[in-house]
Amino acid sequence: MRHFLSNIVCAFIAKKSLRDKIRTMIRFPQTHEYVRYIRDISRNMKKRKITTTVGYGCKNFIVILNDERVFKFPLLNDGKETALREKRITDVFYDISPIKIPKMKIIQYKNIYIREYEFAKGTLLTDIKPSVIGAHQTHIAKQLANFLYVIGKSDPQEIRDLKPTPDAKPGFLYGWFQHDIWQNFMLDTKTFDITFFIDWDQTAFEDFKPALVTCSHNWDKFGYRGIIVDVMAEYANIYFNNEKSSSVNQK
Repeated sequence: MRHFLSNIVCAFIAKKSLRDKIRTMIRFPQTHEYVRYIRDISRNMKKRKITTTVGYGCKNFIVILNDERVFKFPLLNDGKETALREKRITDVFYDISPIKIPKMKIIQYKNIYIREYEFAKGTLLTDIKPSVIGAHQTHIAKQLANFLYVIGKSDPQEIRDLKPTPDAKPGFLYGWFQHDIWQNFMLDTKTFDITFFIDWDQTAFEDFKPALVTCSHNWDKFGYRGIIVDVMAEYANIYFNNEKSSSVNQK
């Protein structure tokens, strides 16, 4: 019944982000309790600004407090496995990543595991016009390529059990990968430096290529054409220059 009602209501809402939020709040009534929970823990604050949204695929309900803290509530299960895995990964890569990762902690509330993050300041790629991005595309691509290389080549001992096999070695377009890089980063709109890389829950030790094809499709679909070409050119340059240097140093 809730699914039917949400479809009827959302048929009259044009904006997708609002449509997803309304649909989620109708289908998952516990979202109202989650908002009350954030209000309760922030009741002694002088300033209290609360905004809500939903995660990709409506799997999580997200509450943002004062543009300082982000709370991600799981909707389809208790969220334990995802939360514990992402915490391990972000803790390890926090000091490795060339782009800042929001600090994360886990809150247990009743029977669920809430992921709390430092608020990632900046603007999502998709909130900036493609024509504006085009003027800064090379700068953005260099940062993404370096990010792919540094994360991909790393082999932290603390998370080797999460690899397909413990002895799997990183290589060209293979290794640790944040997985969904097409819009999971925040930009400073004055410098177009990437300020944060967010949403590490799908991070895996894997072949980059399938996810990069999806990234390319999404960038092209939304008008950010050519980013994948620049990223791959920069990545190949970084990778093979470093491989050449390593070979020379080993002789």
